[in-house]
Amino acid sequence: MKMMKRLLRFFVALILISGLSQFSLAAGGGGGGDTPYFDLTAPFVVNINSDDGLVFLQVNAQFKVKKPEVKTHLNTHMPAIRHTMMLVLSEQTQNAVRSVAGKEKLRASTLKEVQTLLKEQIGDEAIDEIYFTGFIIQ
Repeated sequence: MKMMKRLLRFFVALILISGLSQFSLAAGGGGGGDTPYFDLTAPFVVNINSDDGLVFLQVNAQFKVKKPEVKTHLNTHMPAIRHTMMLVLSEQTQNAVRSVAGKEKLRASTLKEVQTLLKEQIGDEAIDEIYFTGFIIQ
């Protein structure tokens, strides 16, 4: 039975990951014009630690930018931004992110890490907030 659960989770993860191929960054970074939001169009899917074995975390996110003109920099540095966010997300545990307080702590630490990266890359933290617009633990 335990093996069946793991196989089911594996296939669900494959389906989620294969669906990512249809997502791409839209021109302007998914948040064009004067809107203060920058949509990270492809969700993040990572393995997280759990007492139940293999568990997946899927997160959709948006940034609130300080100035619309930094969106170009966000597009330029998107591989490094996604890498940084994947590292922060993948070091979580299932128990730590189940509660609202845990999700808020994760949001704050992700924001801090991305701001640090952007400060190093472009000399400006560039974003005021990260909003998790989707959050699935499976």
